[in-house]
Amino acid sequence: MKKGRIINIIISTLLLALFLYLAFRNVNLPELFSILKTTNYLYVFLGGLTGVVGGSFVRSIRWRYLLTPIKKDTKFKNLFSTIMIGYMVNNLIPRSGEVVRPVLFGKSEGISRAAAFGTIIVERIIDTVMMLLMFGFCLIFFKNRITDAFPEMNTAVIILSLLSFLLTIWVLFTMFKTELSLKILKIFLKVLPSKFQEKVDKIFVSLVFGFESLKKPELLIKITIYSILLWLVYLTSTFIPFYSFGILSGSGFNLWETIWDGNLLLVLISVSMFVPSPGATGPYHYIVKVTLTVIFSIENTKALGYATSTHAMGFLIYLILGLYYFIVSNYKISELKEKTA
Repeated sequence: MKKGRIINIIISTLLLALFLYLAFRNVNLPELFSILKTTNYLYVFLGGLTGVVGGSFVRSIRWRYLLTPIKKDTKFKNLFSTIMIGYMVNNLIPRSGEVVRPVLFGKSEGISRAAAFGTIIVERIIDTVMMLLMFGFCLIFFKNRITDAFPEMNTAVIILSLLSFLLTIWVLFTMFKTELSLKILKIFLKVLPSKFQEKVDKIFVSLVFGFESLKKPELLIKITIYSILLWLVYLTSTFIPFYSFGILSGSGFNLWETIWDGNLLLVLISVSMFVPSPGATGPYHYIVKVTLTVIFSIENTKALGYATSTHAMGFLIYLILGLYYFIVSNYKISELKEKTA
């Protein structure tokens, strides 16, 4: 095993352990086990199914539009199956799914891996912009409550807002001036090793393919619509499990306030996904517990019960569906080992 791979595993493991400790400290474990034992998991399952299947369904349609300039009429089955496999791999080995997806999809559709990889990079950029924009909206309503929940984020709130604006400008600039954008970036990369600079070159070559769909107004409109729809699907999947824990019953929230509260929770969940821990295990639990405790005034143990059950359900559904599509698509484990290395 390569040294870099070993270091990545050690870092991921340490982050997992650290955040799990932060999530579970000062929690009454017998009470937590009692809550998990008596919970009605119907809504947890429906929420997980909505997020995993519904989210991947919308994501597949959006990905098809991103791929249109490269190849028209890509098969939905191949789009959906490789997304499921990619998420399964991501839950086991952080960030490896983004490498596996273009390889498997390129093989099934007969297109360039670099071209497919470019669309996935653009997809992640769009997701990040959506998350940052939603975070900006949440700041308008919840700045004080966010900093109460996470005092250390007082400065980060301003930084993330600025990042949202800069990232949006960078996407637009790179979309229309890709080569110039690369030249500017190279100025800042000169201090880095040549090997790293070569990797950046390859990524920008992929971005040329990925940004093609955003240059066409009709495709850009559709991609924007499906990006908003994708966020709404994830927002719905966040709400549904509330009913398994009685979080909304008797809470006194009106619908509009509850939607914004849920939106803030989803934004912070999205932030937890950036931490390179397998399946966001640990960061997800900690952030969800603190957010539900502070924003929703939910009791500490119940909040962690929600986090534990929803995370486990999502992980399980991704694992089952990912394995299913991996088997029926006749892929080999050796392919995953080679590419995730």
